[in-house]
Amino acid sequence: MKDLSYIYIDESGDLGIHGSRYFTIIAVLTNQPIALARIIKKLRQRKLKKKIKKLAEIKANNSNRTIREFVIKKVNNLDCKIFAVVVDKTKILPHLYEVKDKLYNYLCGILIKNIEYSKYKIVITIDKKDTNSLIREDFNRYIKTKVVQKNPDLKVEIYHKQSNSSNELQVVDFIAWSINRKFSFNDDYYYKIIENKIVNKNNMLLWE
Repeated sequence: MKDLSYIYIDESGDLGIHGSRYFTIIAVLTNQPIALARIIKKLRQRKLKKKIKKLAEIKANNSNRTIREFVIKKVNNLDCKIFAVVVDKTKILPHLYEVKDKLYNYLCGILIKNIEYSKYKIVITIDKKDTNSLIREDFNRYIKTKVVQKNPDLKVEIYHKQSNSSNELQVVDFIAWSINRKFSFNDDYYYKIIENKIVNKNNMLLWE
């Protein structure tokens, strides 16, 4: 259905006052979620040793160069668009760390505003990072409000899934990791492979 878009959201880094300097949150927009999920299926079939195949989840941070290249190059051949928000945490006001869920919602709102999605319906899937249902419901309300501001008639569905049960989110993890690595470690090897897919690459770094 041309008027149905799928958006997958994941992040790399952390929103703690310490830890990584950069926090990256990305969204992958596609009309072909099956093709996105198939990347992990093919990875398990072709590239992984038997011991690793049994893992419930494959993450970029724990993978080797061969696996990372396989996933990122497949993404480059996929019909999708990538949107990213990168934050230098030294620019975040200290008191905002006390309301990290609100800060996270705010950053997702900025991300969503950049996306040109379908005119009829979008299905958003995000990594289930919080067990608190009230925090998830607050996120849903906030994001739906941002979406409706752009298109009052758009139908929105939001799902919070464990990444170990979503091949799509596992792929998105590799993308988020690749973008964050460019800023955190000045390593743009993987980033360059998918750079042409990043729609807002010229303005993804906030509060420079």
